[in-house]
Amino acid sequence: MRLFQIDKAILLWGLINEEVLSLFRKEDLLGIPESRPYLYGLKNIFFLKNKDYNCFYLTDNMVGILFASGKIKSTYIFYKEKSDKGFLCPSGSLYVYLLSRLHNIEVNFFPQGEPEKSLDKDASTLGGKKFVKDLDLGFVKTPSDEIIEVS
Repeated sequence: MRLFQIDKAILLWGLINEEVLSLFRKEDLLGIPESRPYLYGLKNIFFLKNKDYNCFYLTDNMVGILFASGKIKSTYIFYKEKSDKGFLCPSGSLYVYLLSRLHNIEVNFFPQGEPEKSLDKDASTLGGKKFVKDLDLGFVKTPSDEIIEVS
């Protein structure tokens, strides 16, 4: 799907929970970021496509372009834990939350689906295959969960 073909999409960040599918209509356009390094997006896109949802897969860096282009109408972030401190979310969630707030986009939080063991622990691999030279591994940052405080 090309950028000009996207009208208004619902952004789903993190590992979706099957229970929230009732919130979406089959004709809603769902944007599914890859969510590196865990690649939750791959699991999400296959799951949603198999259930005939209208969705598209995008790289994490395209998220900012979609917001800047006015292509996102609402955001759903799937969290790991909820506490009095806020929502504990996977790496990248704070970026998506802040972009949503910056562009006055509604943000919804839901518990994440059941995670599977990932072949990737950081951005030096993709699907378990190494693509960063050993010499450059020191520059690769290990992802960490992020707490989002919502007031």
